[in-house]
Amino acid sequence: MKHGPLSLVRLVTGVAALSALCPGIGNAAEPTAKAPAPIAVDPATLPAPKRVIIPKLQAVLTIDGEFNEPVWAKAATIGPFVLSSNGERERESTMVRLWYDDTALYLGYTCTDSDIQATLTAHDSRFWTEEVVEFFVTRREMARYFELEWNPLGGTFDAIIANVLDERGVSKKIDGDWSYTAKLMKSAVKVRGTVGKTDDKDEFWQVEIVIPFADLGEAPPKPGDVWRGNFYRFSRGTNQPVEALAWTPTILAGFHQPNRFGYLEFGK
Repeated sequence: MKHGPLSLVRLVTGVAALSALCPGIGNAAEPTAKAPAPIAVDPATLPAPKRVIIPKLQAVLTIDGEFNEPVWAKAATIGPFVLSSNGERERESTMVRLWYDDTALYLGYTCTDSDIQATLTAHDSRFWTEEVVEFFVTRREMARYFELEWNPLGGTFDAIIANVLDERGVSKKIDGDWSYTAKLMKSAVKVRGTVGKTDDKDEFWQVEIVIPFADLGEAPPKPGDVWRGNFYRFSRGTNQPVEALAWTPTILAGFHQPNRFGYLEFGK
């Protein structure tokens, strides 16, 4: 394919989503959904979730889908992702940059992608049926958390999830509040390739995101505070199996396993 300059797909305000609750890679969860059938895994035997220290930095950003400002070079980085179900390496590559300041959390996803697939753009569309990146996060309650999503066309979807957990901490049922809107959140997408054109070879897509703590109903974290969260991606390709990817794998069925979320430690 011909590659011109990076193209700005869309600048968006107000983000997120209720993503797939998946047996395997998943059927999308509607506002109320049963958890997948239990699998023969004892959660107590699983490896500990991953941890990242997020640096506190200062910068003035232009939210354009680029990571040109020097602050992004100082951000924490996580990746590559793995298959959420078993921890095996992903087919392509996913990286997330993270930092925070006194008002917001800043995320930067870069997704290597040889066949970028997306058609949906309307807010609260079911983006998990195509290609998407996701972020689940909570400050304290494991049974209540935010789910945020962004797709290659700048589409966003946001929700608050109530998750009923069994005595082992495994999800039994989720309820999604789709009326929630992250009104102050901003994001922008850049694409190197042609979205939805399968007869050529794409390179990557990336998303630059600002998540004000006010949109999460929280005061800014202090250095040393630890939240829980996970980063996900659905990766698709022509004649390729769908990959349900995670920073820290759930191993248990689906993404909605909050006790498998990683540890987000806010640094100095």
